[in-house]
Amino acid sequence: MTETDAQRAAWEDWGEVDPFWAVLTAADAQHGRWDVESFFAIGEASVRDLLAHAAHYGRPVEHGLALDFGCGLGRLTRALAPRFGRAVGLDVASTMIERARSLDPGSGAEFAVHVDDDLRDWDGVDFLVSLLVLQHLPSREAVERYLREFVRVLSPGGIAVVQLPTEVPPPGRPGRRERITSWLRALGMHPGFLYKHLGWKPAMTMRAIPYAETVALLEAAGAEVLDTVEDVGQDVVSRTYFFARR
Repeated sequence: MTETDAQRAAWEDWGEVDPFWAVLTAADAQHGRWDVESFFAIGEASVRDLLAHAAHYGRPVEHGLALDFGCGLGRLTRALAPRFGRAVGLDVASTMIERARSLDPGSGAEFAVHVDDDLRDWDGVDFLVSLLVLQHLPSREAVERYLREFVRVLSPGGIAVVQLPTEVPPPGRPGRRERITSWLRALGMHPGFLYKHLGWKPAMTMRAIPYAETVALLEAAGAEVLDTVEDVGQDVVSRTYFFARR
């Protein structure tokens, strides 16, 4: 199994066992304890704040197409739908997309499983958002490829808002219990049973690119970095990059 296949399989499992917590890992919300209304209210607030920030730079000029890359359950996509002519959420996991569709109250948002390793089917994006997503891609090469793709698909008056860690803790070595449960999952044991009764979790990689290297990559791809906002968590330091085509 390739790294990309393993990433997709892990998120398919997350979409089945605990999709809300996998998207937003609040300490007290694991095992289905997220309040659904609160979860989507956070998405509404995030989109409102991000668009207000982007408006300081006069963007997006048009409100045609919004793209939510790594949409999960659609918490951002749903909030984008009434603000744009078309809002599309893409995710690698069919389980996430199926759940996003079933949860959507009729917002007008569209959801699709993303199977390509680029954004070949998309162009002229007025607002592109990707939060808490790139850090889980299978390789740095994949992260860099999508950053370049984000620049390429933007409309002339568009803007992208992309979060990416600059520092993450080094991965720990799996313990005996983790090795055994991962082996049981590989043998085909049901993910729900493993997650609920044996404490197994689908693999969730964490990847970072230093701030200066990310800015250099975006600028080399033809972007103008309009602003960045730092977020310092307990273990992870992230930046949210606001950029447009130069």
